[in-house]
Amino acid sequence: MNPHMLDIALPESTRLTLQKIPLEANGSGAGQHANTSFEMIAENGQVVGYVKTWHEADGYAGYVRFDSEGNVQDWKVLRDRQ
Repeated sequence: MNPHMLDIALPESTRLTLQKIPLEANGSGAGQHANTSFEMIAENGQVVGYVKTWHEADGYAGYVRFDSEGNVQDWKVLRDRQ
């Protein structure tokens, strides 16, 4: 995943860290695209949300940011210009 995507996925007004969530053992589309999920961790160690990112072989990439209850807070889809 492009590190810039993670920079824009986090809310600007907070100091959060991301902790990668291990891949699920579902084997979905290996080699075609890369999916990564993260927990958003506050300074006190509490999980305050989640970020799911993807990057497909055809250049599409994006993220979805959720609050701790699973509600969508923000999302973005980008296309690499090759």
